[in-house]
Amino acid sequence: MKRLRYSVLIVCIMVFLICMYSFLLGNGSFKGKFENDSIAWYFLAKGLFCSVALYLLMEIIQRLNK
Repeated sequence: MKRLRYSVLIVCIMVFLICMYSFLLGNGSFKGKFENDSIAWYFLAKGLFCSVALYLLMEIIQRLNK
């Protein structure tokens, strides 16, 4: 169960980092300007939601197995 916990945490962090990169790339932050693009905000919200949902699901499953 510990291996599952660590792998889920790694996946949560990777999902969040990929969505954060998409957010920054979509808003043009790497070009030195900031554009308020709606699809970039969608990717940021999706990354936050998916990361937290994966983590909470792992915690629920872990508590049900005890």
